Amino acid sequence: MNKKYCRVCQKLIPEARVKLGYSTTCVNHSTAERYSGIIAAGSKNDFEVHVIKDPEVARELIKMSNIYDKVSR
Repeated sequence: MNKKYCRVCQKLIPEARVKLGYSTTCVNHSTAERYSGIIAAGSKNDFEVHVIKDPEVARELIKMSNIYDKVSR
């Protein structure tokens, strides 16, 4: 396989990262955003995982779902 190097720091990009399509920068210099996930319970035995790509939306949903902030002590 042809080795790929980060265009910022010139370090070798791991082969697994290149296979995922990230072949121009290493993890430290990546501009890709992290995905977040929220587990939603429809009932006692029914759960769904929602993948959220927008970090602002993820922060808001996590903040709204945090029941411990809503309980008065």
